Amino acid sequence: MDDAHEVDEALVDEAARLLAAARHTVVLTGAGMSKESGIPTFRGKDGLWTLRGEPPLNQYQTFRQNPKRWWERRLEQQAQPDEFATLLCAAEPNDAHFALAGLEACGAVAHVITQNVDNLHRRAGQRALTEIHGNTRFMRCTDCHTRWPEGEVAINVEDLPPRCPERGCDGIVKGDGVMFGEPIPPDALERCFAETLACDLFLIAGTSAVVYPAAHFPQLAVQHGVPLIEVDPEPTALSELATVTLRGPAGELLPRLLAAVSALQAQR
Repeated sequence: MDDAHEVDEALVDEAARLLAAARHTVVLTGAGMSKESGIPTFRGKDGLWTLRGEPPLNQYQTFRQNPKRWWERRLEQQAQPDEFATLLCAAEPNDAHFALAGLEACGAVAHVITQNVDNLHRRAGQRALTEIHGNTRFMRCTDCHTRWPEGEVAINVEDLPPRCPERGCDGIVKGDGVMFGEPIPPDALERCFAETLACDLFLIAGTSAVVYPAAHFPQLAVQHGVPLIEVDPEPTALSELATVTLRGPAGELLPRLLAAVSALQAQR
């Protein structure tokens, strides 16, 4: 069933009742959300890595060996962006992003964990957000893990790599996006575990649920007896664990969920 309009309204209502009744819902989003904004996915049919091959698995080690050269290449790429960077820059939040922000605003969603680095959740108004793989519009210190919006850290091309401006740190600054071979920033990982262990409902949207550690969080929730709602056009690695499955694009189904939750809240 590819058309979200074919999803049984009873399933949408069931998911909405779970959302309206939950005290602490956590959401995990993936590349499928961004795809609806025109950003190619990495894996799967027509995925960026499927077509071009995966990047080297030692990206972070290469960065650590020569951060100056990495920064020189980054500045060169910014001056002449490739097709993917151009699409990333041009992308706008879609209806799924706005619906999730709406679910947070009405109290039905407590926290969003995203694997996406495109800044679209922030732009849609999401406030309680962990970007587990970072954000292309941010910079991060590799020592103290402080993050800043791009532009708030001075970049001197004559003195690369830039250093952390926080008092007493002086660590090397890099882009916030998590590279292959780079550990997930510990503060982000801790927040994801804390939110997952606190939740009484978990929702996944636009993720194949095969990339770890992100895919571990909904599994951990289910292991603790927490219901799982899945929103995706295709079956995922977690489909068999889902309490309710809504098979279709998040951009169509999440707004329907928001409307249904709002209707239930209005009846109280």
